[in-house]
Amino acid sequence: MRRVAVVLVAAAVAIGVAAVPASAHVVTTPNTADTKFFHTAFRVGHGCAGSPTTAVRVQIPEGLHLVTPDPVPGWEVQVTRAHGQGHGFGRITEVAWVGGPLPDHDVQLFGLGFRIGRKAPEVLWFPTVQQCEVGESDWVQIPPSVEEWHNVPNPAPYVINTAW
Repeated sequence: MRRVAVVLVAAAVAIGVAAVPASAHVVTTPNTADTKFFHTAFRVGHGCAGSPTTAVRVQIPEGLHLVTPDPVPGWEVQVTRAHGQGHGFGRITEVAWVGGPLPDHDVQLFGLGFRIGRKAPEVLWFPTVQQCEVGESDWVQIPPSVEEWHNVPNPAPYVINTAW
């Protein structure tokens, strides 16, 4: 029952996101994972106060496996792994797309596939830093609940986990 409530709230938030101008936030699309193998994209639709985007850095939450970033023409994919997890193949903790630049007001999707583990949380938060030629936007704030996503100035993108 709790998952149904979270999905309904996520749908309401998604409708709200659709009504917000493209320049408001970095969001995931789609943002509800109903299968354990899932693919989403981080939608960047603006620069930093008019400055073009040169990097998008996404922190990967615990409980995700087989993380696979999509290549984006003109962007280099960089992967950061946790140390101490055997032979340099630690858990992926961050994925970055570096390059571009993506002009202000242009839209780009940065895709990411992954498998959701059984112990993954119900809401997967992806704190994201958008670096620009001048400045950066830190989309890293995690509200107490998905319902309060619009109440924080720089909310982290999220995916609702209904896979398990």
